[in-house]
Amino acid sequence: MNTQVMFIDDEKSIRDALGQTLELEDYDVSLFASAKPALEQLTNQFAGVIISDINMPGIDGLTFLKQALAMDPELSVIMLTGHGDISMAVEAMRLGAYDFLEKPFSTEHLLDVVKRASEKRELVMENRDLRRELEVQSGPGPRILGNDPSIKQLRRVLAHQSKTHTPLFVHGPSGCGKALVARFVHDHGLQPQQPFLTIDCSSAGAEGLLNELMAKPETTFATLYLKHIDNTPSHLQTALQAYIEALCMGNSIPVRVIVSADNDSHQQCQAGFLHNLYFKLGFISLDLPPLNQRREDISLLFHNFLRTDCSRFGIEPPHIDNQLELWLNEQSWSGNVRELRQFAERYALMGSKAITPQHHDPNQQSLTATLTERVADFECKVLHDALNRHHGRLKDVQQELGLARKTLYDKMKKYHIDKNEFKA
Repeated sequence: MNTQVMFIDDEKSIRDALGQTLELEDYDVSLFASAKPALEQLTNQFAGVIISDINMPGIDGLTFLKQALAMDPELSVIMLTGHGDISMAVEAMRLGAYDFLEKPFSTEHLLDVVKRASEKRELVMENRDLRRELEVQSGPGPRILGNDPSIKQLRRVLAHQSKTHTPLFVHGPSGCGKALVARFVHDHGLQPQQPFLTIDCSSAGAEGLLNELMAKPETTFATLYLKHIDNTPSHLQTALQAYIEALCMGNSIPVRVIVSADNDSHQQCQAGFLHNLYFKLGFISLDLPPLNQRREDISLLFHNFLRTDCSRFGIEPPHIDNQLELWLNEQSWSGNVRELRQFAERYALMGSKAITPQHHDPNQQSLTATLTERVADFECKVLHDALNRHHGRLKDVQQELGLARKTLYDKMKKYHIDKNEFKA
C-alpha cells in the first residue's frame, strides 16, 4: 500500500504542483484547501505524513498542528513557512512538528523530509501493533503461537479485529486451529464475560440446534461460532443467512458472528450461500495455513504443548534430543496442529514409545520392515486420516472404510487411537 500524504495549503497552484510531485513518487495524496476538512478526516490510525502551510485563513497552521497532535502526539507533521517566518517554525517544532520547510524549497529536499517522516510514522505504527499484540497475547485465554509470517500477520489482524463486532470467516484445513482463533477473538473481544456459543453445522443434531436458535427472538450470547458452515443443510441456508444478517446489522445488542469452513475459501465463495456471507455481509476472511507450510513453528508448538501437558499431568517433561527435533520436522502432519497436539500429549506420558506406526512415513520405511509391519503402518495411517477427515465421527468412518463397528473399535484399540482426539 502506498504511503498516504495529507497536504493542506490554501494556494491552489502550490497544492496542485506539490500534489503532482508526490504522486509521481507513488504517494497517495489527499489535497485540502483548509485545515477544517483535514481535521474531520484525520484519526489516530492515520499511517502517513501530514504537510501543512502555517499561514492559512480560518484555522491557521499552528492551531491545526495543536489539534492534530492532541488527537495523536506521534503524528508526522511537516510545516511549510514563508521566508522570514522562522519564529513560527521554531514554535511549530516546540509544539511537536516533525520538521519544517522554508519556502522556496527544492523538490529533492521536500521528498527527503517526507521520506524520513514516513519512515518515522511507519515505525510508530509498527510499535503500536507490537504492543497491542503483546497485550493481547499476554492476557487470559488461548494464545496464537508461531513465528511464521502468516501467523504474525494473523496476530496483527486479530489484535485489531478483536475489539470490533465485524463478522469473521475463518478458512483452513481440518486441525489447523480455526476453533482456537474463534475462542481467541471472543476472549479478547468487547464482551469476554458473556457466553460463547458454538454450533457444528456438520453434526447430526445441527438442524435441530439451528432451528431452535433461529426461533428465539432474543440473543443470550456475545459470540456465535458456526463450525463447518459449508455443511449447513441446503434447506436451512436461506433462513440462516437472514438470521446472521439480522445479528450483524439489525440486532440491538451487538453480537460477533464467526464462521469457519475446512474447504478452499476461493472455491467455496464463488456462488450461493457462502458467497452471500462473504461479500454481502462483509465478513473478513482469515486463512489459516496447514502445519506443513509453517514448519519453523513445529518445534515451538510441540515444546509448548509438551510443557502444558506435563504441567497438567504433574510430571517432569521427558528428554528431547536433536533426533526427535529432526523427526518432528520430517513428518507430514496431515492432521495439522491438532495431530501435533495429540502427539505431544502421548509423548508427555510415554516418551519415545509415543512414536506409533501412524507417524511413520511409508516412503521412508526401513527396507527390513516385514510385510505385516508395512500393512500395519498403512492400516493405521488410513484409520488416522479417515478419523481426521470426519472429526472423530465413527459412523462416517465406518461408512467410508466399509468396516463393521466392532472391527473399527478393535483396530482403534490395536493402534491406541482415541476418537476424541479428532473432534474439532
